[in-house]
Amino acid sequence: MTDAFGALLAAMRDELAALDTGDAAGIERATAAKLAALTTARSAGAIAVDRLHEARALNALAATRTNMLLAGVDRRLAALTAAAGRGAAICYGRDGRTSAAR
Repeated sequence: MTDAFGALLAAMRDELAALDTGDAAGIERATAAKLAALTTARSAGAIAVDRLHEARALNALAATRTNMLLAGVDRRLAALTAAAGRGAAICYGRDGRTSAAR
């Protein structure tokens, strides 16, 4: 039997590598593979705590890299909006009220 949680950790590393390239199709493939590995790992039984900590750290790295990519997209969209002569977009905040997007 293969190590299902090890396969999940490998899939998480692959996803991080895809995030580093910025290739949308590669990110989609890596994320789909990670989700499939997660489904398999869920039914594999008990997992050592140190491996769970490793998975948590990899997941935190992926979240950080995703947020960095999103921030870059937000900056580019803001630049395009300003270049087109439009004002800031109106959006709903967490409190349900409208505010100008940054």
